[in-house]
Amino acid sequence: MSGTRSLLAFPRGGLRARLTLPRTGTLALCGAVLTSLVLAAGGSDERLAFFVPASRLAYPDWMRGPLSELELTLSPARASLLLLVLCGCYALALSRAREIGLRSALVAIAAAHVTFMVAAPLYSADVFSYLDYARLGVLHGVDPYLHPALAAPHDAVMPYVRWRHVTTPYGPLFTIATYPLAWLGLPAAFWTLKLVAGAASLGCVALVARIARQLRRPVVPAILLVGLNPVALAYGVGGGHNDALAVALMLIGVTFALDRREASAGAGFVLAAALKAPLGLALPFLLLARRSRRGLLGAAVAFGGVAIVATAAFGTSDLRIVDELAGQQRIVAALSVPNAVGALLGFGGVTAGVRIAAALALCGGMAALLWRTWRGGDWLAATGWATLLLLVTSAWLLPWYLVWLLPIAAVAGDERLRTASLAFTAFLVTTHVAHYLS
Repeated sequence: MSGTRSLLAFPRGGLRARLTLPRTGTLALCGAVLTSLVLAAGGSDERLAFFVPASRLAYPDWMRGPLSELELTLSPARASLLLLVLCGCYALALSRAREIGLRSALVAIAAAHVTFMVAAPLYSADVFSYLDYARLGVLHGVDPYLHPALAAPHDAVMPYVRWRHVTTPYGPLFTIATYPLAWLGLPAAFWTLKLVAGAASLGCVALVARIARQLRRPVVPAILLVGLNPVALAYGVGGGHNDALAVALMLIGVTFALDRREASAGAGFVLAAALKAPLGLALPFLLLARRSRRGLLGAAVAFGGVAIVATAAFGTSDLRIVDELAGQQRIVAALSVPNAVGALLGFGGVTAGVRIAAALALCGGMAALLWRTWRGGDWLAATGWATLLLLVTSAWLLPWYLVWLLPIAAVAGDERLRTASLAFTAFLVTTHVAHYLS
């Protein structure tokens, strides 16, 4: 009987090991990757102009990408539901971050990025504006800081451009960097920008991991907050936006600052602003916190270098970007926070009074954050709060601007800032889902 028992008996814990289900965190990662794949593949359907705005007039096969082979069709309701499911997987992964290994997190983040990198241009046609401004300068000899897309109405990119009456609002370094793309065919140039957007976003994840290690903070929760965020994935990477590229330069500046290389940090923040102006927001907080002449010198040298390059390329016309950015603030994004507040108060949206209140909140909040930094507060957390304040008070808010905030919220060590960034993500998703369903 003893022999029989030994044959029938399982090793201790063996049956339990065989029946153990995957951990919740692992299921969340798998769900996020699968949902990303279905959502990204849904952009291949030519009937979904709400999903791929560039397809309103034309939708060639080269724009659909390899995921079109899956032949998935999504209605606005299903696409919105998938976005909410992706949010649920994201929230679950964050709540279970302690049980998720670094390798598993990196694999899931990379897989989700790849699906959106090879998708059609989702939720936005801005990537074609990037190409249009480059083609204006190179192929048509027209300064994109002085002339809008309509200056070359017969260019091949025109059917996909939505903002045809505005000059470029992007920094001179980004505009110059896109000029070589004008010599490529339109499909090659488009996919180059999509791949650059995805690679830059993954670069931000890598830099967040590095900064978390520098600050001796948990790496996995930080990279999940940034790399698996549904808005950053679907809108940022899916739309091929340039925000992650500018954020990567800003994060390089942060790593330099944490290594006490203030001159390089100041230069990094200026270069980030030369791609996208708001990304230079960290510079005054660093200078106030460190009182560093080297940081100021590095910023001044970088600014001088950018000015020389920009003047050589555009003369002084690139200074009109200030007017263009100011003009954007005179436009009202229907799903911005001030517009939502105005509607909630019964004003029907943004009014002059709401604008004044938002401006006062922005100025007062910035002054308080700068003062607190001067008095010894955490400059990195102050940068995060300042970025959030800028987004919340702006009448011109687009979902992918969230990318400016997430990396700082992930590494600053301020739990309230992290919670606020998640709440802002929820606001962006819910308002846009309601808009799509309506």
